[in-house]
Amino acid sequence: MAARTIPTPPTIPGASDKTGRGPQYDSIKASKRFIRSLAWVVILCALFLGGQLLRYHFSQSQLDLIRTETDKLYRSVLGQDIGQSPFGRLQFEQGKLSAVRRIGLDPLSVLAALSLPAGENIRVEGITLNGKTGRVRGFFGPNVENFDGYINALSEDEQFFFSLEKREEVFGGITFSLIVEPK
Repeated sequence: MAARTIPTPPTIPGASDKTGRGPQYDSIKASKRFIRSLAWVVILCALFLGGQLLRYHFSQSQLDLIRTETDKLYRSVLGQDIGQSPFGRLQFEQGKLSAVRRIGLDPLSVLAALSLPAGENIRVEGITLNGKTGRVRGFFGPNVENFDGYINALSEDEQFFFSLEKREEVFGGITFSLIVEPK
């Protein structure tokens, strides 16, 4: 039989020096390496946080600019008192405008536009509204000399176009017929 040989363990470089002792732990060298690694980690984290702070600052300044411009737009449409929910008010106003477009002329708005410049001199006898156009019959009196001024005031209305269709002088005033259209 052949003799068995026991293999010798492989030698690890630096595992023992000539004195036969194992590797020496150098705590000063390890501390310096730890401090250097910690410094790099702190520097990298500081750079990352600095970048995030700059990004936040730029986003915040852009948001402030957008809010300021949006507030200007709200005030240009709704006036100085924009309320707690200006977007809701805009939706409400848009709904009213689209309803007028779908339904046609609003009789109360037409009556308000007719009566505002005339005061007590006008009596509306009939209104016929057919979608986007309408006809108004009425009586203007007793101050007939103010009728032309009344028609001129109606032509300056911001919401409707008024055109005189018929005019007849009767005892004590003028009967008239107007055609109304939205602007």
